[in-house]
Amino acid sequence: MLIRSLRAFLALHRCGTVVGAAEKVHLSQAAVSVQLKNMESELGVALFVRTKRSLDFTPAGHMLVPLAEQMVSIYEEMKALKAGRPVGGVLSLGVINSALGGVLPELLRDMTQRNPGLEVKVVAGISGELVAQVDRGTLDMAIVTQPPKRFPTNLAVHHLYSEPFALLTPAEEPCDDIVRALHSSRPYIAFDRGTWAGQLIDEYRLKRGVMTRPGMELNSLDAIAGLVRRGLGTSIVPLIRGASWHESPDLHVVRLPNFERPVSLVSRVADQRDTLRVALLACFETAQGLGMGDGAETHVPAATGTGIYEHFGDPH
Repeated sequence: MLIRSLRAFLALHRCGTVVGAAEKVHLSQAAVSVQLKNMESELGVALFVRTKRSLDFTPAGHMLVPLAEQMVSIYEEMKALKAGRPVGGVLSLGVINSALGGVLPELLRDMTQRNPGLEVKVVAGISGELVAQVDRGTLDMAIVTQPPKRFPTNLAVHHLYSEPFALLTPAEEPCDDIVRALHSSRPYIAFDRGTWAGQLIDEYRLKRGVMTRPGMELNSLDAIAGLVRRGLGTSIVPLIRGASWHESPDLHVVRLPNFERPVSLVSRVADQRDTLRVALLACFETAQGLGMGDGAETHVPAATGTGIYEHFGDPH
């Protein structure tokens, strides 16, 4: 099967029409139609439902999409074997929700600038679900946090960076002591305890005897910060690399000592996507070298009403 037939097939899937597909792959509509018919003939299965006005995918056609993406990507990686050549194809990348506005934009900008023929499909989610998708092969790689237990042994893990956890209290009533803060009259606002980060926070609280029952539980760090700013509670959250919400003058932020979550890139050990993985890691290193913001290292004088303090007494 010719690669150009697969390209035409994927272009139709993305554009929805033969006209749009023809423009994307720089062929005539007639040539695209021929390529699609040839695919059906070669595979011996109906990929499309044809009407006078549309060309819709059959269930078999939808099942072929990820396989076609893999074939085109592998072909592009074969072409990239020549040193210094950009990679192309499709990269399906899972990303934890908290990294979408922090690490990801700079990483994608560098990755696509270096590799203009590469299409990146980003799937947002929580770490456990993304790792399961990498394990199943529905995602090529994923940027996730460290699990409470070990990763599956069939996954390769590349450490990217670590993010510290911090205690959040309102600037109008700042508190540096975790026990006093979580036993105050203000309700405890929990970060989604179904996530790995939420589970790590619960383990941390349990070890320090502050397992107060949450008054609220949210999966949005911005929302949690907004509630704490308004004096509606206290919380423990990860300080996201590249984010700036913790710099609000209405927040009092105290970094918790010896409590961080590693963020890693996971992929399958037995995988053909080594070229893409190497390219992605190289772009990440470049983004770090260019000063991709790490909010966890920001220090603001206490007199402003906010700050991140490296040292405060561990209650236990």
